[in-house]
Amino acid sequence: MEASREADIWLDRLRDRLIAIACRRLPSDSVEDVVQDAMRIVFERGLAERQGETETVDGYPPVAWCFQVLRNVIGNYYQKARTLSRETVLDDALATPSGRTPLEMLESSDLARTIKEAVGLLEEGDPRCGRYLRLLMGGSTPSEIAGDERLKADVLYRRVYRCRAKLRGLLEDKGILV
Repeated sequence: MEASREADIWLDRLRDRLIAIACRRLPSDSVEDVVQDAMRIVFERGLAERQGETETVDGYPPVAWCFQVLRNVIGNYYQKARTLSRETVLDDALATPSGRTPLEMLESSDLARTIKEAVGLLEEGDPRCGRYLRLLMGGSTPSEIAGDERLKADVLYRRVYRCRAKLRGLLEDKGILV
């Protein structure tokens, strides 16, 4: 019973020393977690029961080995932080200025290709609809198209509305829209 109490006292003192060291080397919000990891390793190796012995652990006296464990755990903390930082930089590099990932861009380009094919099919049956939709997809504004076609804007809007309905029907037939 007395040995257990001495081991608890020894672990408490060791923890205090490890916290004092970790506070100088780590951000304050990480100190407790790192020290707990180091203490877990020390406890698992059973050093609390060997604190008075001169036996070495991995070539170090027991207390020195405990500080070596803390040093390694701190190194692991910084290694993880660097890895997370690199992953964040990589994620940022993979994201396009629009914030989309390459997979999202690929899906978007596949969808655009499918829509262009559907507009091509629509153009075979109704050339005017195909032309309007291609111009809109190319970046022309409805007012520009209306001016080029010598139409009132509201007439063009009604035509484009009907063309979009036809396009929607083609895409539904292909299983793109539900």
